[in-house]
Amino acid sequence: MRRPGNAAAAAVVALVGVLGLGACAQIPTSGPVRVGNAPVETQVDIALLPQGPVPGTDPQTLVSGFLQATSAAATSPKEFQTAKEFLTTDVAQTWEPEEAVRVVREEPMPEPFEDEIELGSTDTVEIVVRATTIATVDSVGAYTEAVSPREAPYKFTVVKVGGEWRISALDNGVLVPANLFSSSYRATRLYFPSASDIKTLVPDLRWFPRRAWQTVAVKEILAGPPEWLQGATQTLVPEGTRLQSPSVPGRNDADSVAIRLSEQISSVQAAQRAVIAAQFSATLSEGAGRVIPVELYSDQSRLSVDAAEVDLPATIAQAIVLKDGDLYRVDDGRLAEHDMTVDLSGIDPTALAVSPSTTPTVVRDGTDQIVNLSLDEGEGPVPILEGTDLAAPSVDKFGNTWTSGGQGELQVSTDTLDVVKIEPEWLSGRRVVSVSVSPEGARIAVVSETPSGRQVQVAGVVRDAQHTPVSLAPALTVAAPVADTVEARWGGLTTLALLTRDSEDTSTVWTSGVGGQASTGGQSRQLPGLTDVEQIAAGVNDHGILVVTKDGDLEHEETGVWQPIAEDVDLASYPG
Repeated sequence: MRRPGNAAAAAVVALVGVLGLGACAQIPTSGPVRVGNAPVETQVDIALLPQGPVPGTDPQTLVSGFLQATSAAATSPKEFQTAKEFLTTDVAQTWEPEEAVRVVREEPMPEPFEDEIELGSTDTVEIVVRATTIATVDSVGAYTEAVSPREAPYKFTVVKVGGEWRISALDNGVLVPANLFSSSYRATRLYFPSASDIKTLVPDLRWFPRRAWQTVAVKEILAGPPEWLQGATQTLVPEGTRLQSPSVPGRNDADSVAIRLSEQISSVQAAQRAVIAAQFSATLSEGAGRVIPVELYSDQSRLSVDAAEVDLPATIAQAIVLKDGDLYRVDDGRLAEHDMTVDLSGIDPTALAVSPSTTPTVVRDGTDQIVNLSLDEGEGPVPILEGTDLAAPSVDKFGNTWTSGGQGELQVSTDTLDVVKIEPEWLSGRRVVSVSVSPEGARIAVVSETPSGRQVQVAGVVRDAQHTPVSLAPALTVAAPVADTVEARWGGLTTLALLTRDSEDTSTVWTSGVGGQASTGGQSRQLPGLTDVEQIAAGVNDHGILVVTKDGDLEHEETGVWQPIAEDVDLASYPG
């Protein structure tokens, strides 16, 4: 179940830099308007009450009832007890329903019997259920989309026991129809302290049964970071710390949530204890519309917990664009003058990037060189990285500039202009197409060429004491159904904005979740209305996605509506 990972005052956790900083959108007075239909994220807890088997039920109806009971179990206080009533006694004791969740496109239905089967003359039948799996959720809540969803058979052996049919053989796990998945399982962001700064929290999206998501979330935070964040994040919880109470109270039960842990938690220093409380609070507060204070207990003793000001990933600065050789800020739906003057003489700018801390500002010159525009040396742009078919650069919060290198390689120009080569095993032999570092600097999204096509992966960034990247953690594959991705940019806490381009040069814009998307039942989603995009820019903020079309139109997406901002734009970039 693990994935390689003052007494009178309430413990109040201040969460700053969460996702605000959004400006009101400017209503356009000219140009085309393109309309989409972006989803609205909701987190609604609904209880479904499963029904047990009815005496005299035939095998097909029995299996149908079992499937309905397993779907309802994620929201029911009875959990899987009712579903196990459909099983023989021995199988009910060994079946592991939470080993895997298979999200299927359609409601799974048993196939009809073959004509020669006579139920009155047999005590064993096999029932086949066919369903198309579009995603899976493992035992720790990690969501993975299927690359190519295909219909597959699921077999159930049904036998007569005391005159009643019961299931005697089946696979572990459950089948959940896609239209019920979001109402049965809750998208929940766990937070782990960054390895570079314990007051920076890094999100990891999981999906937990709604009936007990708070309890499961606390247990998984105690278990530590997942493999893909190993080395990029850390755990402050002492080894062996357990949840002592049977469950964590729901957030509506009281003004604060009491989390009772084993005695190991009492050994943690005050500053670290405050961050642990902040982890729990950030996780339990999402969707509540307010900060949920957390009280920590060591067995029955309440611990003193100070307020901790922690940061969640956020893109603070405005987007910048390059137009006619000058830089501009995107300010309230308009272009505003930038305070930095650049000299692009002899430069062919094909991509733009700026640090979240404002410097450096870099451009890709053609396809084989990255130059720094912001070095005060009186020499104009300074080359910092070279190579063949370099990926558009990304600049992290520590001032390091990232791009592609040779086969299976990333190269990084540090803030001291040293060049670091990074060759993770999972990139071996591949050409890197796109790189994007998240705002907090602990995660990187990489698009690379594989023998079977383009692949989007996310991995933790491991850094040394000077914040120089030294390696990447094992990768997590995301956006599996999205083909022909040419760019990936961070567009949310756990969301990527993707640009695709097919062999006929038709482009599409997608959003895809690192661990699924809460607003779409986990699935990647295409944004309608655009087929002529040359470049995308996105940030972890409320401003939506920016695109530059092939005609140089800069357009802005907000809640699914594409609105024009400016014409004759060459490049656009959010910090990162």
